[in-house]
Amino acid sequence: MSLLYTYKNPPASAEDITTAMQQCAIKPDAWITGFWAQCDGAMIEDLVQIYSTDAIAERQETYEIAAYFPDHLLIGDDSGGRFVLLERSGKQRFYLQDSGDPFIDDAAFFSSIDALIKAVVDEL
Repeated sequence: MSLLYTYKNPPASAEDITTAMQQCAIKPDAWITGFWAQCDGAMIEDLVQIYSTDAIAERQETYEIAAYFPDHLLIGDDSGGRFVLLERSGKQRFYLQDSGDPFIDDAAFFSSIDALIKAVVDEL
């Protein structure tokens, strides 16, 4: 599946990426850092939003991600009440988690962001 970007921001600066990494304790090899180097936030398939460097820390705090999903980073949402989470381990593992469900074991697991987005699109 070739992803259709509804909008795609310009790449983030190295300084903005470093700041976001420090604020959210993101590892340098995390998927999101590579994404930001290409675009600093995007809406994909008019459904899945990937957060920008200037929004990610606020989203972690607002949704209390450290309390409920300490091993994960909230990187986006599906515009329908579900979180897009990435493992903090550095592995490329993505989760689609209902925002009202505090148990990560209930989340759908994907080995790529493309697979996660395809699943969201296929639900329509």
